[in-house]
Amino acid sequence: MTGAGRYAELAAAVRSFKADLLQPGQVERLVETGSLSETVSLLTGGRVSATDTSDLPSVESSLVQKAIELSSRLAAYTPHDSRPLIKLFAARYELECVKEILRSIADQADPEEAMKHIIPAGKLTPERCKELLEARNPNRVVEAVEDEALKRLIAPLVSGERGGGATVFAIDQYYYGRLWAASNLPDPLDTQTARGLVGEAIDCLNILLAFRARLTGLDARSASDIMIPANYALGRALEELAEGASAQNLMRALDKTPYARAIEGLSRVAGDGGISRVELALNRSHALSCRNAFAGSPFNVGLALAFLFLKAYELRDMFAIINGKANKVPADQVMSCLILTAT
Repeated sequence: MTGAGRYAELAAAVRSFKADLLQPGQVERLVETGSLSETVSLLTGGRVSATDTSDLPSVESSLVQKAIELSSRLAAYTPHDSRPLIKLFAARYELECVKEILRSIADQADPEEAMKHIIPAGKLTPERCKELLEARNPNRVVEAVEDEALKRLIAPLVSGERGGGATVFAIDQYYYGRLWAASNLPDPLDTQTARGLVGEAIDCLNILLAFRARLTGLDARSASDIMIPANYALGRALEELAEGASAQNLMRALDKTPYARAIEGLSRVAGDGGISRVELALNRSHALSCRNAFAGSPFNVGLALAFLFLKAYELRDMFAIINGKANKVPADQVMSCLILTAT
């Protein structure tokens, strides 16, 4: 069967779902007008209400659950050999929840306070998350993981010296390693488009990990250990990023890569604020690559991947808008930290 025949249903579904993504004009209106409750009602289709910050976890959980359901629906339209790649997107949200629970336990955070920063996803319902936090036992969190290979990987780490931190990095390496492996598909066009989008996402994550390693004072070996073992377009710069002794060294290493343009103008990167600016610039660059994927042939898995990445960025923008409303952040400040309005 030709690519057009194999992907006709998926392409139609993606274009239908993409039409529901928030448009720039809608985003501006959401940010600038309306109360928190009105904004939440619009974003959730009236399913959830919120009047203050205490309601936000249920709002965010509802939006994430919708994204998981969307990923599952797209997987049903995807050809058999590409389906595992699409299914991995649904798993992403639950693993993010696992990571946050482990971080909170490692930091000995108060369960009630920790729940404000955790977004329940999939089988990790709000009740289950709270139960795991109150138990303060990382081994019980590991037991809640359904992926047996991941469970075997992280079980020995949770009680180690670095505990939560080492486990979180191991989860990222495992997940993105699987995503990279799954993007190597039988059809050359599928592989080309999938590797382009997944590879750029991994490169961007490795860049951010390098900046955070410098911020926390990790040596070159430790920095290399936390990075994702995949190299799409960084080339020799990946090694230089691990070895960079300062943020300036990291910026110079990126000058030789396709990501130089994304961070152009960020001449000084210091502290969490500087890293946040780098992350925003890289996210916007990757989002633009995802948008550009819709200009090519629709009959490959890249279209679905591009949409799912865009949906994940839209979620982050939604969270920023909602939290901005709840905390009365000025509209221009909220707009400046959004990802999709700049692409």
